[in-house]
Amino acid sequence: MPLLIANQTEVLERALCLVGFSEERQARVQRKKNIERFATHFGCRVPLAHSILWEDLQKEGLLQNPTLGDLDNFLMTIHFLTKYPTELQCEALFDKCDRTVRKWVWHYISLFQVMFGVKVTWPDVWNPDRNPDLPQSTFIISVDGVHCPIWEPQHPTLSKNTKFYSHKFKGPALDYEIGISLYENKVVWVNGPFKASKHDITIFRSALKAKIPKGKLVIADLGYRGEKKIIAVPNSHDIAEVRDFKGRARARQESFNKKIKNYKVLTDKFRHGIEKHKMCFEACVLLGQYQLENGSPLFDV
Repeated sequence: MPLLIANQTEVLERALCLVGFSEERQARVQRKKNIERFATHFGCRVPLAHSILWEDLQKEGLLQNPTLGDLDNFLMTIHFLTKYPTELQCEALFDKCDRTVRKWVWHYISLFQVMFGVKVTWPDVWNPDRNPDLPQSTFIISVDGVHCPIWEPQHPTLSKNTKFYSHKFKGPALDYEIGISLYENKVVWVNGPFKASKHDITIFRSALKAKIPKGKLVIADLGYRGEKKIIAVPNSHDIAEVRDFKGRARARQESFNKKIKNYKVLTDKFRHGIEKHKMCFEACVLLGQYQLENGSPLFDV
């Protein structure tokens, strides 16, 4: 099946046309200005990431005989994740009725979620059953929790649903756990959503702890205290080199968190329910992963 390829320049030009920048307006400014426009409306400064994702959706068989109209719907979905507009706002911008916007946005988000399952996987090299020759480094990943604000779910009996209370937002939120390889530009673990009041260490113990090979360590912040044999948190007794290494690893993790927080669907109060929030979160992590691989990597530790 032939692929409908759109290189990074074509993605940049078509995306900007879609949000109101005509080809003539684009031609009057330097590429740097158009990249700034693209970043504002589509979440990142690397249109190559979206170009490769568009191609990969076809290679995975998720898009059959796509047209330029499908590419527009793909880009509209990324704009939705970036700006989190209402359907009425999308009507005006994309000249589509609200039902059409709703149909295609959630269709493509569901495809992104499928691709998330392809891209975000736990490496076999860390599975002692499949590979007894594990990497020599003691540290393998960093991990952190990310809170995302939501409208407060109704409690069956009480006026407040305190289980969703986030100390970060002073209001209702969902919590996700993200693990990133220390030696690759790769997200290897996402778990959630959880109610925001659940402690990071409790979430870690529920699933990720069992995946850490014996003798290996995870780098995390002080919210993960309580698993000294598995998790390395800031410690005043560390020698300078270890302290600096841990600090760089945590900063690197925060750098990725900032990438996905460019998508307002994760930073504005989410209005579409918990199930769809999980879809959107995984879609944003996918977009972040494509950035890491295509022009916007994390710094080395």
